[in-house]
Amino acid sequence: MWERVDIEGIENLRVPSSEGTEHGLDVSAESMHQLFLADLPHLDSVRRNHGNVVEIVSGSVESSMTAARSFETPNISFDELDEKSARAGFDITLETDALTDLMVSTSINDGRRLVRVIAPERFGGLVHTLSMPPALTIDTAVLDGEILRLKFD
Repeated sequence: MWERVDIEGIENLRVPSSEGTEHGLDVSAESMHQLFLADLPHLDSVRRNHGNVVEIVSGSVESSMTAARSFETPNISFDELDEKSARAGFDITLETDALTDLMVSTSINDGRRLVRVIAPERFGGLVHTLSMPPALTIDTAVLDGEILRLKFD
């Protein structure tokens, strides 16, 4: 079971989103496509033509879409760090413009402490899972610009 970690410094970034609007890692390709088209109100004829093309080709690409939706999560292992070094903490640079829904959570799996960092964006996002010694727990998580600082106790 994953346990969510509070991130200091993220409060000012949060803005209420429209009800029913999907975004980040929870959005499907079809929903992203609709959001993209909704941002083009002055191009009605282009939208109609685009819709016709999508309808024609959608049947032949269904299996490709299914395969494209699966992706590997980058995993970083900190087995080589001794506990003293790890307790000093470390920084993770998040190269993304949308940090308003940033989430950090922890879990224990196979005798390892897992730390998952999720930064959803409008069209996807990033997921990092870090593996470290199980005795380490997150003391603080602070967002400073695009730097997420994690300290352990």
